[in-house]
Amino acid sequence: MRDLPHSPPQAPPEEPDLPAEILDGYLSALQKGDQAAEAELLAAHPALGPWTACLRGLDGLAAAIAGEGEAEPAAALPRVFGPYELLAELGRGGMGVVYRARHVSLGRDVAVKFLAGGVCASGEQRRRFLAEARLAARIRHPRIVSIHDAGDRDGQLWCAMDLVDGDDLAALLRDGPLPVAEAVHLVVEVARAVHHLHTSGILHRDVKSSNILLDASRTPYLTDFGLARGDDGDATMTGTVLGTPASMSPEQAAGRVREIDARSDVYGLGTVLYEALCGTPPFGGTSAIDTLLDVLEREPLPPSHYNPAVPPLLDRVCLRCLEKAPSRRPATAAALADDLESWLAEGRIVPWNDSLANRIGRLIRRYPAAGFRLLGIAGTMAIVLLRCLANPETVGFYLPVLFGLALWGALTVLWEALGTPRRGAGMAGRRLRLSPVAAGTGVAAGSWLAAALVLTDVIFVTGLLALVDGKSGPLVAVYPLLVTAAGLWLDRRLVRVVTCACLAAHLTLQIAAPGPVVWHVALIFDVLMLCTAAITDFQIGRIRLPRAATR
Repeated sequence: MRDLPHSPPQAPPEEPDLPAEILDGYLSALQKGDQAAEAELLAAHPALGPWTACLRGLDGLAAAIAGEGEAEPAAALPRVFGPYELLAELGRGGMGVVYRARHVSLGRDVAVKFLAGGVCASGEQRRRFLAEARLAARIRHPRIVSIHDAGDRDGQLWCAMDLVDGDDLAALLRDGPLPVAEAVHLVVEVARAVHHLHTSGILHRDVKSSNILLDASRTPYLTDFGLARGDDGDATMTGTVLGTPASMSPEQAAGRVREIDARSDVYGLGTVLYEALCGTPPFGGTSAIDTLLDVLEREPLPPSHYNPAVPPLLDRVCLRCLEKAPSRRPATAAALADDLESWLAEGRIVPWNDSLANRIGRLIRRYPAAGFRLLGIAGTMAIVLLRCLANPETVGFYLPVLFGLALWGALTVLWEALGTPRRGAGMAGRRLRLSPVAAGTGVAAGSWLAAALVLTDVIFVTGLLALVDGKSGPLVAVYPLLVTAAGLWLDRRLVRVVTCACLAAHLTLQIAAPGPVVWHVALIFDVLMLCTAAITDFQIGRIRLPRAATR
């Protein structure tokens, strides 16, 4: 919605009685910015008025979707809209604009939200706006923003709600994290509000810091029910991704709509707690697809990594909320609030049974570049050691191999350490983050760190193959595997660099290693490796298409 005119906009007639040349002339005047001609046509043809309102609504909706920032209103504030006097704009998003307003008869200040696009909003947008108003009107809780009134004024949907004098939590956290006790107390308050929603049969599905308003005393209030679902369900189809990438649960990120329940909101509370403690969300890539991949596949660093003041027990509570499997999160928002209150009062939490397999899995997801490589290196070393135990005379032959594998593992850990944000570095340190899954979530894939990691693999594979005379054996199949593994960075340039390195390494191995060279077999192998690279490159291009569209 670009503006709110003094007279609410009328929808354009379905069958206008205006001649086509009049409409063409009016559109031409708009495109040229000829205000005199526009005014003259409006004065001569009053029926153009509804078309003017519709065009302004479309213009404002396009600006909101494109993120072009705030537009100047056509009429100055204050101005009257029904029983309200609009005083100032408080904020706007893709779906609506919120104004500070005063109820003229009651003399009470409220927040009035209007659906963006006005009469030109789509049917789905209107349905969601009305659903939000109806759900929020059912709730009465001291920490939830209540809706008092709503309506449809000549096609313009609006609702009036509690006015919270202050900013949202996300804006406050731009200056850094909150003190630990204050952050925990704030999340306890919000968790109680979320639990009240759940007992009323409502899932919020968009719990995040920007949906938590703070008054002058930093008391939190949960708002924005645009994605909420009542106990009567909704028409959301499986595969639809709902929410904000940085704060949505893995089941939301994967579009598994049927799996979304109260524990999905608990995940959202975990992201709020993490951000309040660290000043940065657990995940945040340079595009939506990068963030979604992190949410689905990567484990966040403990909050204490960014804020050393966070104690280990609070690390456990926060990371438990962010578990990938809903069954391993707190069952309810009330259980989370109880745990946090127990920590505030007594410095302890409810014991949590966590298996060794789960801990190892989280560690690998947290440091995937080193984790998956170390699994492969350790497995190879175990096989070599078993071979040495079975045939002690082979120890001398395999000792250099074991040393090479150990050095390879040490360098892998070094590269992962260089790519991990410095302890206590906050948001600035995240710029050095290394992720083999999402290219945009830290160090861009294809940078020297990513290249160092995968090229180290090529060098050590070649050296180890030379040690075991494996240039013509089945072990050379590791080269295509390295090309495919490079594709996990979702960077086509890196795949091409690794492919060239593998081809050069294979050629070097054929020439330098002792023994005859079967050139036709080597060339067939290289062609197959090129085919692997081409397929990987093609798939990355397909995956990366949505990223270009989001920018």
